[in-house]
Amino acid sequence: MERKQLYQLHPREYEHKYDRIALETLEKTPGIKSMAKKFNKHAMERDSRLIFSGSCLKVTQNSFPDIYQLLEEVCRNLYLKNIPDLYLQNGFEANAFTTGTENPLIVLNSGAVDSLSNEELLYVLGHEVGHIKSGHMLYHQITMLIPYIGEVAGSATPLGVGKILSKGLKYPLIHWNKMSQFSADRAGMLACQDIEVVMSTLMKMSGLPKKYAGQINTEVFINQARDFKNYNYNSLDRVDKILLSLEEKHSWSVMRAAEILKWFKSGKYAHVMEKHYVDSVKEIDIPLKCISCGFELLEEDNFCPGCGERIGRR
Repeated sequence: MERKQLYQLHPREYEHKYDRIALETLEKTPGIKSMAKKFNKHAMERDSRLIFSGSCLKVTQNSFPDIYQLLEEVCRNLYLKNIPDLYLQNGFEANAFTTGTENPLIVLNSGAVDSLSNEELLYVLGHEVGHIKSGHMLYHQITMLIPYIGEVAGSATPLGVGKILSKGLKYPLIHWNKMSQFSADRAGMLACQDIEVVMSTLMKMSGLPKKYAGQINTEVFINQARDFKNYNYNSLDRVDKILLSLEEKHSWSVMRAAEILKWFKSGKYAHVMEKHYVDSVKEIDIPLKCISCGFELLEEDNFCPGCGERIGRR
């Protein structure tokens, strides 16, 4: 199928309400701004980039050109002008993650390349680009460090964040991180533009053995996801949220499938596609623009959804 490039696509138009609610709660939590400042001060992005560039395979036009072309298409479809660096790492799971705040990079497991089709890889890469477009990366990076901070030094860390985490910031961070996956899933859907691809990818992420890949039945998975159709994660009380957040690495792929199905069937996906298809550019009228790439901005943007740069007008 021929996929559409979505001109001037803005993440606010597809972000999940649970993501926004959880982020607002997180940003009101005492200590988060202090942690963010300490995190940036100690240049963790530089260290993260050093780790992955020193131990993983970089994807370029000359090495793994087919994968690089998929990343290029994702960035075109989601209207992200600056193509992030992409690395391959040895990993069995059909998954990927993004790290870095000012200059994010994507790390794709070799298991994803082995078990996913090109269309499914578009969804996975689109999910990661969605995190970048939404400016998720600072809090995501802090969340990724939580287990290591606890293991290394408890409250006596060089960053001085262990003590802050012990005061209750850990669970709001993990809760928001899970809710942000719903928004990134929508970006992945807008990248691959096929609900069946989204379902088959999430099914493989849920643990589908390779021996059954040729007889995959997404309808069975969709029926399982429908069990969550009336599930309101945001209505849980604090204790329930903490308990469900303890499994920090769990992908919650069935719940995510339920949420993306609700969005797709609501007609909102089709609305975004129609509004931002290149033939409909004249319908978009947002006056503020990024000084780096010219992307039209909303007033509340802190990062440019077009190039990922921090907005310099604040």
